[in-house]
Amino acid sequence: MKRIIITTAALLAMAAPAMAGHTAAVGQGNCSYCHKVNLVTQHGGFAATVCQTCHDSTATAVKDTIAAGIAGQQYACSNCHGSQSHAEKHPGYAANYSTYNGVAPGYGTTNWTGATSYTPAAPAAKMYQLCVKCHSSNGLGATTNATSAVVGPSGLNLTDQAWEFSPSNRSAHPVIVTLNNQTGSLAPRALTTSEMKAPWTNVGNQLMTCADCHEFVDTGIQGAGITWSLKGTNKAWPYTVAGVTTGTFQSMRNNSMSFCWNCHNFSGAGEVHTTGDHDSVKCIDCHIRVPHGGKVSRLIGTATAGLPARYSGDGKGGEMPHVTGFKKAASGRYSESSCSTNCGEHGSISGGETW
Repeated sequence: MKRIIITTAALLAMAAPAMAGHTAAVGQGNCSYCHKVNLVTQHGGFAATVCQTCHDSTATAVKDTIAAGIAGQQYACSNCHGSQSHAEKHPGYAANYSTYNGVAPGYGTTNWTGATSYTPAAPAAKMYQLCVKCHSSNGLGATTNATSAVVGPSGLNLTDQAWEFSPSNRSAHPVIVTLNNQTGSLAPRALTTSEMKAPWTNVGNQLMTCADCHEFVDTGIQGAGITWSLKGTNKAWPYTVAGVTTGTFQSMRNNSMSFCWNCHNFSGAGEVHTTGDHDSVKCIDCHIRVPHGGKVSRLIGTATAGLPARYSGDGKGGEMPHVTGFKKAASGRYSESSCSTNCGEHGSISGGETW
């Protein structure tokens, strides 16, 4: 009898660490006790309308399946969401974002770091809260240097947009905060009125939405064939032709259909883009390919080890920028000493920003 008691006590002691995570009694708790928080957050935490569609009172209890040692059935998104393409659902998301649940990312103060938290926004108060619910580490899983392991329709890895739009970054389009409130940005934060087109001339004080740049149509994948679902009169980036994944890169001499022209005016007299030999270099020789936000001011890329491959010219680590260091200046005040390059155009500088 003594041996039985000792053996039982030993087995219970061995089991204790394994049971330590099971803090909820049967029939209590929520899905995230067992399942990844990312999965639960993506589905809004609605056990009654999501999980219990299958896990209802008539289905075999999960504990019986586990006890039987039978592997669960593999499920894909289409098992619940149907065969309609993911992109085809975006028109409804954009038009009715405030009827969906989203997340509000929280941030620290360090330049170019991901969100430190995601707080449920039920419902979403701003469009980006719905978008970053999936297009961030909240939905994509862990991201490294703002790059996820998930490959998108373009064949390139999806990026962490909550990371890219962080108010602590040196540069970012004003999706979460206005440029005047971009705390990580160096002065001057906003561009000048002459460098923008209507209705974006109230510089530093305006917010954008995802739908200002992206058009979500209800036919075809990725906006009826336009890569990145770009919106506006001009849809080409970073190539001279819209809707392609390879081709001739844009330059100041060859960019008549550049997506950037929809909002920006960068051809004025005395502007840095039209100074000297700049009009012959490719846009991606200086700027990052994914222009949501960046570690260096003015969405500049640098040919340094910290630049993620996804932000290089071809999105794969090729066509690297020629800038090696950058010093932000007021419009019209840029000079040869504002940046260093590896193409022989500029000499070395000290104290420049780099990736």
